[in-house]
Amino acid sequence: MPDMSEGIAPQYPRERFLRIGAHSHVKGLGLEGLRARPVGDGLVGQIEAREAAGIIVRMIKSGKMAGRAVLFAGPPGTGKTAIAYGIARELGRDVPFVALSGSEIYSSELKKTEVLTQAMRKAIGVKLRERRKVYEGEVTQLEIKTRKHPYNPYQEIPDHVVIGLTTRDDRRIFRAGATIASYILQQGITVGDVVTIDAETGRVTRVGRSEEAAEKYDIAGLGEKPVPRPGGPVEKEKEFIYVLTLHDLDQLSAQSRSGGLFSLLFGAPPTKEIDNEVRREVDDMVKRRVEEGTAEIIPGVLFIDEVHLLDIEAFSFLNAAM
Repeated sequence: MPDMSEGIAPQYPRERFLRIGAHSHVKGLGLEGLRARPVGDGLVGQIEAREAAGIIVRMIKSGKMAGRAVLFAGPPGTGKTAIAYGIARELGRDVPFVALSGSEIYSSELKKTEVLTQAMRKAIGVKLRERRKVYEGEVTQLEIKTRKHPYNPYQEIPDHVVIGLTTRDDRRIFRAGATIASYILQQGITVGDVVTIDAETGRVTRVGRSEEAAEKYDIAGLGEKPVPRPGGPVEKEKEFIYVLTLHDLDQLSAQSRSGGLFSLLFGAPPTKEIDNEVRREVDDMVKRRVEEGTAEIIPGVLFIDEVHLLDIEAFSFLNAAM
């Protein structure tokens, strides 16, 4: 009988890589209600501190901790940073959480107050709501017409597109220009895809592959989950929700103001310090949107590790900011 062990490589069990950082194993505070389990969510011990942190999480979610500070004090290695990351995991992704070390505010490029201001504005989220007129449906007809390039007769460019969109209740056929045809070619949209077309900007967004089209194939695309065919009319008003931070809005406003011939030719350099005037305009815009009911403020958490490294000027600025 031949020896079958020759030429067979030994199989070793693959070890799972569980940790990628000092606190990546922390999944929460390990609470049941407001009572802490002895071992839970990657934390061991510190029962009273974790229960107190659970009360802080509830206060943050209810909006009662805005403008307040919590001090974690204790010897090194007792789990102060771990509890702070547990608070961040309990808050979830909707609440902004910014982690900053006390030594990061000292820089030769940015002032200490600028670093702290950017960190605080990163910890304040803004949920913007916007209603836009869109065309949404499954692509059931797609004909892209091309023409010769004006400077290269051997190259063809999109001229216009005839696209048919179908929902469960409606069907429309549109004739669109070269911009929408270019969007369709760039995203590789084909018959059977569910798309959304912005009526004002002409931007085309591919939502996914329709369930009706995916059922025709035994093997669907890798990692692509079919989406249902939309209902209602093809032309509709849809609400879009964007979640940004005040710092994101500051950067967008600062980039739109930094113009000039140099930025047009070579691109605008990234702005490091943001003027107070830009921040005041962003605050006024957000305040106006909140009063109109199209925006919502999401207070977050700014965690400063190794806070003893801050000097008296930084503490004075934090006190005035809060």
